[in-house]
Amino acid sequence: MSSRRAGGPPTKRVKLESDSPSRSPSIQEVSPHGGSIVKPGLEAESVDEEHCSICLQSFADRTLVPKCSHEFCFECLLIWTDQSRKCPLCSQAIGDYLIHHIRSTYDYQKHYLAPLRTSPRPHSAAIAAQRDARRRARTRREREWGRRQREAQEEADELELAIEKRRWIYRHRLYAKHVASNPYTRYRPFPTPAQFSASQDLISRATVFLRRELRVWVGLDVEFLTTFALSLMKSLDIRSEAAVRLLAEFLDMDSGGERVNAEHFAHELYSYLRSPYRDLARYDEVVQVSFFPVPSVCIRPAHTRTRILAA
Repeated sequence: MSSRRAGGPPTKRVKLESDSPSRSPSIQEVSPHGGSIVKPGLEAESVDEEHCSICLQSFADRTLVPKCSHEFCFECLLIWTDQSRKCPLCSQAIGDYLIHHIRSTYDYQKHYLAPLRTSPRPHSAAIAAQRDARRRARTRREREWGRRQREAQEEADELELAIEKRRWIYRHRLYAKHVASNPYTRYRPFPTPAQFSASQDLISRATVFLRRELRVWVGLDVEFLTTFALSLMKSLDIRSEAAVRLLAEFLDMDSGGERVNAEHFAHELYSYLRSPYRDLARYDEVVQVSFFPVPSVCIRPAHTRTRILAA
């Protein structure tokens, strides 16, 4: 709520509903062309008026006093009206009802106030009510903050569990099974580099997958390799020998020249992008894996195969 001007009444805002036939000229003026002109400085004032002046916190169910257009939290104002029927800011009579659940100029609810008891409470009771309103608001926000912290911790735990599961899959060489492309499965052929480059949806899905999948290997620069892999996919098939060789420089540094991790990684990325799923947790639930046996004889270089055929 904006502060009062020295020597004058507090600034009022536009009323949603008022018994007065005219609006305050300090807030809004009508232009000669039929439109309305907002007075300079009103927008800046509204930015400062986003806090309840009773609990000094952001509004919880913004509630309007119809006669003066001052705003407070619904709960704070109810506690106040139990002690006094004058506006906490300007001391005008509050009236018979409050306006809350405000969704638009014509979409709101009226809360009619019960008659105030005839014997007024001492001034200390009003102060105690204000203190109680602030305490309740603080408790409400602390409870909300605690809930958000718990949710964030649960998400972090779920992510670590998913990464550990993916780590186990790579350790045991369990490859995602192939699923046919058809309307029933909703799987699609793997996109060409040109198709991938032109699709923001594919790039977004690949980015989400890469940022999690690359955390399987400890010590990698995940952001750099995510950008690197996306660049590869815009020019090469991710399962091609050239792409796998480039990925192996980061994923198979301790594999003695083999490209086991790079080939497996390329296959998993290929399988995910063909699927219709965006949510990784959902994909993890439905993907099926199978053991990929290690060949007993390694593939020989081309010149060696030529000598064998010649013999």
